[in-house]
Amino acid sequence: MNAERARLLLRAALVTVVLAVLAHTQADPDLWGHIRFGRDIIESRAIPSLDPYSFTSDRAWVNHEWLAECVMYLAYAAGGPPGLVVLKMTLVGMMLAGVVVALRRFETRGRLDVLLGTVTILTLPQSINLRPQLFSMALFSWLLALLLSAGRSRRPLAVLAAVPVLILWVNAHGGWIIGIGTLGLWSGFGLLTDRPLREKGLTLLAALGAIVGTLANPYGWLLWSFLGETVRFGRVGITEWQPIFRAPTPIVPVLWAVVAILGLRAVVRSARARSLDLQSVAVVVAWGAASFAVTRLLAFFAIATVILLGSNLFAPTTPASEPRQARPDPRLVVLGATAAAVLVMAGSLFQAVSSARCIRIDSSVFPEPGAVRWALDRRLRGNMLTWFNWGEYTIWYLAPGIKVSMDGRRETVYSADTIQRYEQLFDSRVSDRREILQSLQPDYIWLPRGLELTKFLQSEGWVPLFSGSRSAVLGRGPATEAIQDTSAPPARCFPGP
Repeated sequence: MNAERARLLLRAALVTVVLAVLAHTQADPDLWGHIRFGRDIIESRAIPSLDPYSFTSDRAWVNHEWLAECVMYLAYAAGGPPGLVVLKMTLVGMMLAGVVVALRRFETRGRLDVLLGTVTILTLPQSINLRPQLFSMALFSWLLALLLSAGRSRRPLAVLAAVPVLILWVNAHGGWIIGIGTLGLWSGFGLLTDRPLREKGLTLLAALGAIVGTLANPYGWLLWSFLGETVRFGRVGITEWQPIFRAPTPIVPVLWAVVAILGLRAVVRSARARSLDLQSVAVVVAWGAASFAVTRLLAFFAIATVILLGSNLFAPTTPASEPRQARPDPRLVVLGATAAAVLVMAGSLFQAVSSARCIRIDSSVFPEPGAVRWALDRRLRGNMLTWFNWGEYTIWYLAPGIKVSMDGRRETVYSADTIQRYEQLFDSRVSDRREILQSLQPDYIWLPRGLELTKFLQSEGWVPLFSGSRSAVLGRGPATEAIQDTSAPPARCFPGP
């Protein structure tokens, strides 16, 4: 075993470590719904315009993630939870492949490895779950790769490939507006550069073509109208739509600061070298500011920084005055490195396979499995007021017999008034909670056990039918002794219960 092969093994070991990290997947509250809705579309061969799952939905269903949900269902149908994990890792791999394509002409192998590791770490908070946003992250990476390919490698026609990218994107996830915004910034600031007129014209043509291409969706121009009405900064109650300084974990602001420092470093280096790219800086600054206001955009800030400014993060390599003499590696070092690499690869692959078998359900977020079993045993029918994060979990197990009050689809099926009315129920300062509850007229209520609203409802005559370690199901009728389930929930894997 020579030194070069040992280095290759060490690099392969690092790759398997990344695979093991990415294979760890947690169940997002919307995962149950995404797969269920994708199944509905494929089985009916139609995209529903009316919601059959909620008793409070009051607007036409604009499912802007329908294609991603179909892909997610097909992955689940083909391979169960491991199929979903493979899909997630494929999407992350596509994102990293875009980084490679964008930077392979400008980076040495070692630097590219560092940049790949950087973007992997910086996007990890968004890639721990399988969700349609991963489609946006992958397509955003490739869009930036196309823009760089057209501008730096003298292939101006490559920018026209942005049109099919946006057509695919508009059907997969609402993040396509990030792609349109990026194209607009790129083409607009491109007019201020000294690039050839033909290149500027093709970029503008690609931007206009992409805008027209976004009409190639089941809703046509109505999708533009829908997003114009619903996409807002600072959605109350959704953590990832809050500013970066309100992030639930301190690591998120730290990651934003790291990306900002890397971007500033690259800008300073390129300015000193008089190679400042106005288009790249404009895109990075725009998504840096947007991600500061909306936490969920952090991944796009990181991807843009690494792809557009990554080639300027390192000082230029200066050749040595005298060529270095090749020195053979001591056999003991080579053997030690080889053994370490093999052990790391074996352990990482084992961990990756083990993690891929189970999409973890966080028992501190979701209700205990006994509640679902209780409801299924009694074949409950009617309208159920549900905790927001449990809406699509409830749909998966209890629909069509049970219809929910609210779920993660939010503006896609609920009006702003309905969302506000639902949120007011949980605010003890609101005086008309009784009137709101009376207007909803639920048959059952399923909420976290220690919630203030749960205690309020019991004082209003709602009686516990089921009482668990995490949740309580309330109903009307004579007071009876509730079914008790205080057992500690075991380790749970998607879909549960």
